[in-house]
Amino acid sequence: MAVSQTDLLNSLESKVRFLMSRYEMLEKEKLALEESLRKCEEERDLAKVMERSWRGRYHDLLIAKTISTSEEDTKKTMSRLSSLEREIDKCINMLLEE
Repeated sequence: MAVSQTDLLNSLESKVRFLMSRYEMLEKEKLALEESLRKCEEERDLAKVMERSWRGRYHDLLIAKTISTSEEDTKKTMSRLSSLEREIDKCINMLLEE
C-alpha cells in the first residue's frame, strides 16, 4: 500500500510543528535557567563579601581579646603577638623580593 504525498507532507508538517514547539519550550526553559544562574551567582558573590567581612571582624575580635588580657593570658598574648610579628615579617620580605 503506497503512502500518498499528501500524507507524507502532513506527517512532515506535523513533526516540524512539534519540533518548533519543543524548541520554543526549551528556549524559554534555557532563559529561565540563565536567570536563575545569574541570581545564584549574585547571591554567591554577596555571601563571599559577607564572609570576608565576618572573617575580618573575627580576626579583630581575636586581636582585641589578645590585647585585653589578664595575668594568666600573658603567654597567649605573647604567642599571638609573636605570630602577628612573623606575619608582618613575611609580608615585608615578600614586598622586598618584588
